[in-house]
Amino acid sequence: MEKMLFGTKEWLDAFMNRLNADERYRELATDYEGNIIFRCYADPGVHELLSHDLEFYFDPYHGEIRDWRILEPGETIEVEYELSGKYPVWKRVASGELALKKAVIMTHEIKVKGKVSDLVKHIAAADRIIEVLTEMRDVYLFPDE
Repeated sequence: MEKMLFGTKEWLDAFMNRLNADERYRELATDYEGNIIFRCYADPGVHELLSHDLEFYFDPYHGEIRDWRILEPGETIEVEYELSGKYPVWKRVASGELALKKAVIMTHEIKVKGKVSDLVKHIAAADRIIEVLTEMRDVYLFPDE
């Protein structure tokens, strides 16, 4: 089976569908609501996919991702939270090499817009999102692999 490419619609659909099927995530996020953008800053030297910022929108609501999509370049949408970082940082997070909470709270390699204290209350659900992504590593490639 050919592997999906990180950052494509196919990859995002597989990720969100897997997350929606994950009972542990559903339990951890049962009282969470607030839409999010994960932003991966452009890094055109890596791959044409990264010729512009990649922005992944998703709308978690009480343990279910109700909506998700990749925003078009220049498209804006109002969200509760934005998590932004460079491609190498997101790659380390998605690979399980760097904990999301460490990248946000300790090293500040991922910047957050929105009420961080509310996000911290749901850190276990956020950790599970990254765990699900890491568990998918056998079905997708990063653009520089």
